[in-house]
Amino acid sequence: MRRSDQKLQRLLDAAAKARRGAADTAPPSLETRILAQWQSASAEDDLVLLCAFFRHALLGAVLALLLIAAWSFTRPHGDDVAGEAAIGTYEIQMGLNP
Repeated sequence: MRRSDQKLQRLLDAAAKARRGAADTAPPSLETRILAQWQSASAEDDLVLLCAFFRHALLGAVLALLLIAAWSFTRPHGDDVAGEAAIGTYEIQMGLNP
C-alpha cells in the first residue's frame, strides 16, 4: 500500500470510531448575531464590487481615449484633409441638384 493510502485508511478508521451522537447546536442569540453580521456585510460587499466595476470601466474609457488621441496624432494634418472634405461636399451638392 502506498503511504497516502495508509493515511487515508487511518482517517477512515478514525471516522468510523467516532461517536454518532447529535452535534451541539449554537444558542439562538449567537445565531441571531451571526445572521445580523452576515446581512450587514453583504451590503458592503455589493458596494465594493460596484466600485470595483466602475473603476475598471473608468480605466477602460481612459485607455480608449488615449488610444484615440494617439491615433489622431499619427494622421496627416493640413490642407489635404480640408481639400478632401471640400471635394466630398461638392460631390454631394452636385448629386442633389436636378
